[in-house]
Amino acid sequence: MGDGFAQAVWRAARRSAATLVASLWRGLSSEEVESRIARRPPRDQAVIVGGVLAALFLISTLFAQAGVVGFLTFLLLAVIVVK
Repeated sequence: MGDGFAQAVWRAARRSAATLVASLWRGLSSEEVESRIARRPPRDQAVIVGGVLAALFLISTLFAQAGVVGFLTFLLLAVIVVK
């Protein structure tokens, strides 16, 4: 997947996507979801991670339309979902 920096960014993005998926998919830990994603072909991994991060971006943009209160609400919901 490229040099060391690109690999580190990719691992962080995959870990973030796995954590979000695991928080919504009860019964699986983020490590289990990450290992399931890691077993997929690289293209499938990119689609899964890209889709989760794109959804997160779109939701944050939607909440940002409400200004500072919307952004803070988004952050609060993100913390609640991940926890």
